[in-house]
Amino acid sequence: MASAQTVANNALGDLALVPYYTVNGDWLTGIHIVNTSPRTQVVKFRFRRATDSLDALDFNIVMSPYDVYAGYLSDDENGVISWQADDTTCTVPAATGGKLTMPSIYAEGADSGYVEIIGMGSPTLDTVTSADNSVLSQAAKHVSGTPTDCAAVRSNFFADGAAGSTRGVVSNAATYQDSADDDLDGDVTYESTGDVLKVSYFIRDNASGVEFGDNAVHIQGFLANAQISNQQYGWLSGDLDGFDFPDLDGGVPTAGPAAERGRFEDLRDGTVLGVSSLINEWTANSANGAALDWVVTMPGQYTMLDLPQYVASLDDEDEDCLRGTADGEIACDNRDIPVEASIVPFNREEATLTDPEGDLVVSPAPPGEVARLTLPKETNVISFGGNSVLGVSDVDVSADLGQPYGWLALAVDSAQSYLNGATAVCDWDTAGDVDSGYSAAAGAALDMTCSSVSGSVPMIGFAAWARQVAANPDASYGRIVGHSFN
Repeated sequence: MASAQTVANNALGDLALVPYYTVNGDWLTGIHIVNTSPRTQVVKFRFRRATDSLDALDFNIVMSPYDVYAGYLSDDENGVISWQADDTTCTVPAATGGKLTMPSIYAEGADSGYVEIIGMGSPTLDTVTSADNSVLSQAAKHVSGTPTDCAAVRSNFFADGAAGSTRGVVSNAATYQDSADDDLDGDVTYESTGDVLKVSYFIRDNASGVEFGDNAVHIQGFLANAQISNQQYGWLSGDLDGFDFPDLDGGVPTAGPAAERGRFEDLRDGTVLGVSSLINEWTANSANGAALDWVVTMPGQYTMLDLPQYVASLDDEDEDCLRGTADGEIACDNRDIPVEASIVPFNREEATLTDPEGDLVVSPAPPGEVARLTLPKETNVISFGGNSVLGVSDVDVSADLGQPYGWLALAVDSAQSYLNGATAVCDWDTAGDVDSGYSAAAGAALDMTCSSVSGSVPMIGFAAWARQVAANPDASYGRIVGHSFN
């Protein structure tokens, strides 16, 4: 049965995926989010690192009707990565000088990755007037360019709120707001966001001035219910109502039937992001200053890990997060990555399949030997002929096609298909959730259950082109071309 989720054809949705961000070298990444609706929206903004998609930086934004929130991610001379926004929209937590700094816990390897933007919910309308006049909406509303009371807005996102009395999250669909202004105190209830978010991005090299960008990949119908979580604790502290949710497997696990877990299997459907191959052009024509990289991102692989065991294995060499070794065995690591990729190249002029002797190879390679690519990470950069645009490369490809350009189709095999283990998604046992005594020990005590899933490897990405005009550097330019899919 086809998934209820769909890839938007109008660049609007309640989930948006930015295929790539980078702060490598002189690059920075900008993101714009537009609330196209007449209602206040609570939105999760999350950067996931390229290696294993662990949560490197996340926060909430609370957007008033028709609001735009924009900023950029960059690093400083010490390698500290920060999000900077010259924008007054309320953030949770508060930004310092417009800046939110990436915590050190998963910052290693987080100089590139991808971004999740997920609609968490919108305050329900007044049952009498049908107006968006909740106390949250009033506090988030801009007056002369500034929200009325961002401190009151943030009070909704503490842990362990109580209806009518205590600030914070009451449930996945309710919070209590506490303000210095008594008129802005009160309960807030929520419903789903709807397909109203528009997200775009740009990637800029400050050294050369080359910039390119595109719309994010928008998914419609991702969540049918509000999924409000606190921004105070996470699963590492034993809290399954916290900032880790919603994620690509759905909403807040403790919400019971309203949690909508299992969404990642829907994303793997062939009608959504599960694809058999990527199609795009390539070039290694350095003679005219052209260079090209492919970005291939396989979002959501973290949902296929037993996270407590995996994180323990990162911190302790005596802990292991193993793959299943028997046919269909479910274990700690059930990810698709590393995937093995096969590529079918075509000559640009005749658009005919090249002779196998002219196939693309991983370089260096012995003459006549055709190798398969291994894409090891969740976000991968493929360069061609060593001539990279983005300044980094996870795998380089060279070719002899009779001309230094063409197009190709890239298909992948999940690691589980050649390692004999199961492809599975892991979800939380909510019996271990704590409502007090948040601690690392409580987080380590949480359990997950992993269950086999079907579908194809979800893939998104683009080809990034740049042309350097040596005679006139100011005329240099770049562009992004999204991958086509089969």
